[in-house]
Amino acid sequence: MMNTKTKIALTIIAALSGSISGCSTTNNAPLNPELIQQISATSEDALFDAASPLLTVAHFQQASAALATSEDMISIDKLLYYFRAFSYYGPTDKLEEADYKGLSAALEQLANSDRLDNQPRLQEQYAVTVYRYFSSNERAAQLAPLLPQLNTQLAQLANTASQQSNDYALLETLKAYGFLFSVSRKDTDGELNATLLSAQLNEPLVTFAASSASIRAKKDWPRTNAYWALALYRLALPSSEDGEATALELAVDEAVANIARQDVAIRGNSAKDAYSKGYHVNTFAAQERCQENSEICRTPDLKEALPIEHHCSDSLFILAQDLNQQELKESCTKLTSQESQFHHLLETEQQATANDNNDALRVVAFKNWSQYHYYGQLVFDIQTDNGGMYIEGTPSKPGNQATFFAYRQWWIEPEFSIWNLNHEYVHYLDGHFVKYGGFGHFPSKMVWWSEGLAEYISKGDNNPSALRIIKRDIAEAPTLEEIFATEYKDGQNRTYKWSYMAIRFLAENHHADLVQLSKYLKTDYFEGYEQVMVSLTQHQAQFAKWLDTQVAGFDDNEEETKPRLHKQGRYDYRDYLQPQHLAHGESHLTF
Repeated sequence: MMNTKTKIALTIIAALSGSISGCSTTNNAPLNPELIQQISATSEDALFDAASPLLTVAHFQQASAALATSEDMISIDKLLYYFRAFSYYGPTDKLEEADYKGLSAALEQLANSDRLDNQPRLQEQYAVTVYRYFSSNERAAQLAPLLPQLNTQLAQLANTASQQSNDYALLETLKAYGFLFSVSRKDTDGELNATLLSAQLNEPLVTFAASSASIRAKKDWPRTNAYWALALYRLALPSSEDGEATALELAVDEAVANIARQDVAIRGNSAKDAYSKGYHVNTFAAQERCQENSEICRTPDLKEALPIEHHCSDSLFILAQDLNQQELKESCTKLTSQESQFHHLLETEQQATANDNNDALRVVAFKNWSQYHYYGQLVFDIQTDNGGMYIEGTPSKPGNQATFFAYRQWWIEPEFSIWNLNHEYVHYLDGHFVKYGGFGHFPSKMVWWSEGLAEYISKGDNNPSALRIIKRDIAEAPTLEEIFATEYKDGQNRTYKWSYMAIRFLAENHHADLVQLSKYLKTDYFEGYEQVMVSLTQHQAQFAKWLDTQVAGFDDNEEETKPRLHKQGRYDYRDYLQPQHLAHGESHLTF
């Protein structure tokens, strides 16, 4: 008796048999029925495995050619799911221009046929394939002909009943718009952004969001996801030179606001929350504008966002969203244990700087970045287009409250850690016990000190991510003089990795000078700080030799052998947008 996998394999082969002889991939390789059969007969678990022998460029090319010729729905589904697996575990860095063109041509042919019409499973697969392969400037030309199908299936899916297959298709279609704009808005002059803006994708999104179809089975996740995609579209629009909103930006603001006003009239605060989470915070509009637009936007209170308060000591307390007692205890231990190391390294004698009223650090710990992004703007009025932040405030002001905003490293669960917890605590210690005045008090040459010190105290000698960069870029290593002059615009590697190496070098080889730098900062003697840095540049030859020694002793072979997994960017999506009934498993895997 024939099993299911064999039936699917034979179905694919039968569907292809009439056209194999006259078809070829873009690379002119004739279709190989044996390779296609291997793909069709492979289970989901075996396919989503970095060690799968099917995840090769040759199989990718065969799958593209097969997709272009297949008319069978089961075959198309299996082939598209293969592309989904390949995007996560396959050697995408080995794909050439012709391979992307081949896949794009196959998808375009599929879209121009009637085989996707009213086929929610295939529409889901199509949307995922589009955003996984064509969200870059290099792929913009191949993306352009694929965009009309997204609009077509969004309109079709709006008229379907709320059931799992339809909902998955609708969700992934909306995600495709959002993920594409999430990438393009970071390079507004790039080819991807030009392609997306010229396609006027805002129009189908506004039409959908305004329709009753965006409230599905009394749930507003479709409308909220459409708001999110429109917010990212808004960020992708060209901005004015004077910082004022342009006519195009105001137009999309007003279009979404009109939808929200009509929704609030029917659903009240639920509609306000949908607008606030979907559109408002994703345009980084923050607290004040929400209060100004209170008829459609709602500002949560502090207890709603952070119901837990835990005191580690008189000088340290945590406001948390969901930490349990063990996690709170562990976080306190991590913080207090490194405080003594800080004082020992810089010989502070635990004496605060003059005129510093930051008596206690407040650590604000959210469940994940999405929650930080939402509540950080609306409760604390901070910018959240970042990975967390430390705000010192004005130390000389009585009652000033220094705060570190952070969140769980949800991507390492079930392990527990708060992202950058120890790093940011060093910023507090540095500001309270070393640097006179508030942030920005000293005119220059503070980035390497602040970030390098925070990295060194929090990680010590165990910093493989830094050494990996140092080893890779050792031939272009910046000098001590260049590191001392680092600015945030010089990039993360210079700001964190090379600054870490400079602090570590001084701690190990010129400790007295490191302490002297800290004492000059504490007494507000910037000229003395600069003079010590100038004298330290004479150790450049020693620094270069020391770097070579660190590189020689660093073994990153284990890292290189780890299974590849090309995840979607961890900050691309928001957890509150994800419908709870649509899980990421059972033939719907995404990472």
